[in-house]
Amino acid sequence: MIQSRSWLMMARVLLLALAVAAAPVPVLAAGDSPTPPGAPVLKDAIAKVAATEVAASARAQKSSGATADKSELGSTSFFKKPAGIIALVVVAAGGAYMAYSMKHNRIHSVVRAGQ
Repeated sequence: MIQSRSWLMMARVLLLALAVAAAPVPVLAAGDSPTPPGAPVLKDAIAKVAATEVAASARAQKSSGATADKSELGSTSFFKKPAGIIALVVVAAGGAYMAYSMKHNRIHSVVRAGQ
């Protein structure tokens, strides 16, 4: 009974391997289809978009004058906000606990005795 299960399992694995190997065959049979003549090439499309972005940013800088001061932006540092302060406190508490745990380790193994 055990031998028949082993043979059945091998047959299932072989069938699965054949199915996985045969899955991409229809895709490979289609071959390389040439791009239609009207379709833009990716490099040309990227160059076109980059040129329009550069032109748009140049126009925006000319119309706004000099760059904006930080005081005009109205944003403060992340670590001056309550969420930033909480993040710093959590990181400091985690570091302190790690340092405490290193000195007061409760694991006494033969391997660590030499350290």
